[in-house]
Amino acid sequence: MKAIVLHGKDGNYRYEPNWPSPACPDGWAIIKVAYCGVCGSDIPRFASAGSYHHPMILGHEFSGVVCETSTGSLFKMGDAVAVSPIIPCGRCGGCLGMGPFHCESYQFLGSRNDGGFAEYCAVPESNLIKLESTQLLKAGCLVEPMAVGLHTVRRSGFTAGKKAVVFGAGPIGLVIGLWLRRFGAGQVTMVDLRERNNETARAMGFDTVNPTRTDMSSLDKVDYAFEAAGSGKAISDAVAMLKGRGTLTVVGRDTKDTVIPLRSFEALMRGEMSVLGCWGYDIRGEETFVSATLKEYKEHLEALISHTIPVEEAEQVIGDMCARKFEYCKVVISF
Repeated sequence: MKAIVLHGKDGNYRYEPNWPSPACPDGWAIIKVAYCGVCGSDIPRFASAGSYHHPMILGHEFSGVVCETSTGSLFKMGDAVAVSPIIPCGRCGGCLGMGPFHCESYQFLGSRNDGGFAEYCAVPESNLIKLESTQLLKAGCLVEPMAVGLHTVRRSGFTAGKKAVVFGAGPIGLVIGLWLRRFGAGQVTMVDLRERNNETARAMGFDTVNPTRTDMSSLDKVDYAFEAAGSGKAISDAVAMLKGRGTLTVVGRDTKDTVIPLRSFEALMRGEMSVLGCWGYDIRGEETFVSATLKEYKEHLEALISHTIPVEEAEQVIGDMCARKFEYCKVVISF
């Protein structure tokens, strides 16, 4: 099968046109991959960090069709599916107390198990989310970012009719905006330094602000702020935009220490604002709801995919992404 294979650290990856296809363990299915998104977390693995072991096929944002199942499967050949990549043990204190992303011994498609940057991938059937048709496969590769966005909005305690601001109009920020809209936000404003991302946000119907061109303190106060940029400056700006006792939910992660000025910290304290950390997601029992929302926002989700490339070109394009040679919102590899 065709695959992008990570053979080690420091950029040791390449396109392999004849990589062995996976076996199908009991309780798993083989998915013929249609689309796989390149996540921001994939880039440092390709560029330098490597993975937990090698060789490894990365890619955890993917969709495809079922092409092999085991005995007693609830799926049939040809079913269109999206994939949730987290494989928790389901028995430890983290799983039972907080959810799959707090598992003490989890596996993960695309970092600890081979993932979706290949024509075929073995996936536990419990990780499959059925899609209504193959027409949803392109949007369907964004189910994993959608799950992150859903968990972030639920974690915030957001209530309908309230105003919200989202810092970072990348894929996670944009899907947070879609979920806020889905849950009845009175207004959603996206904030990003990159005009390309702001253009995408406007095309999806959001108000936008570029903080390099706008005095953030002059904007209307909001009830909820979401930090999806991984920026200390964004956290400070979010505090400046929050009403008293507003809620800031942080899902972005910087690559260095996050520091906010004393003035912002005092404003947070005096305003008795709530700050919530957010990690991963848990969509068990909500698969049908997520699939239906994906269908509802299909065109919006496809709009945030800035580049769709064939797998044969992926090695070069990933190298350009690692070297920051072009701007993008979401790059998707097509099989």
